[in-house]
Amino acid sequence: MRRTNWWMIGVSLAFIMGQHAIAHAMTADEVKVKPAIADTMTPEELAVYKERVAAYFTQHPPNPSIIFNSPGDGCTAATHEFGALPYGPIADTTVGATDNFDLPPDITAPTCTAAPTCTGGVDGSSGPRGAIFSGTGTGPDRAWKIRTNANCTLTITMDPTGSLDLALIVYHPACSSSLSDCACVDDTGVGGVAESITLDAVAGTDYFIVVDAYSPGVPTPGPSGPYTLQVTGTGPGCALVPVELQRFSVE
Repeated sequence: MRRTNWWMIGVSLAFIMGQHAIAHAMTADEVKVKPAIADTMTPEELAVYKERVAAYFTQHPPNPSIIFNSPGDGCTAATHEFGALPYGPIADTTVGATDNFDLPPDITAPTCTAAPTCTGGVDGSSGPRGAIFSGTGTGPDRAWKIRTNANCTLTITMDPTGSLDLALIVYHPACSSSLSDCACVDDTGVGGVAESITLDAVAGTDYFIVVDAYSPGVPTPGPSGPYTLQVTGTGPGCALVPVELQRFSVE
């Protein structure tokens, strides 16, 4: 007879990933999220999140690039990525997305002022914090939400899978068109060139990765196109983790 254990405290993904595979199909109804955390999600986000957690425990060890990536059309629609590093590369596109965030242009000096230690590209045109070019953010964008289970240095790489000019931006604590929410940018201003950001992530802290298209279209930005996103990291036990669970069942 199966014995079901219920943990009533949050657990880290590092602990979960060390357990044996679960022998039964876990359902979303078995996943109980802390009320304080569930209240920050829409009903749709919560339902998707529960399904992702149930799939994780059912199919351990999964391929996170296939099962768990969940970017959104705007930061409020993105849910936490989770899995071991390196994470990805994951294919996505800005086609069909809306233009949610437009940073003010500044072609003479870096202007992002958010607190995280974050470095944009060093390709000559991007400064230590990432220069804001005229056109950065004036196109459809896609958002990814991440947090780590330990302090670690992340390298976030976005590679257009065509000749498009896409920018890579890290926001904290929220996404907006304000420079105070922008940690850094990598925007070479050259189509088809990969963009990369280095972020010193603090454990348990949420960061938003935004892939933003350049579009000269007025007044409506153009459709933009596809890209891949990858997150790698250094640091003991470093992994992308979901919000804490209130309880889950195992054999």
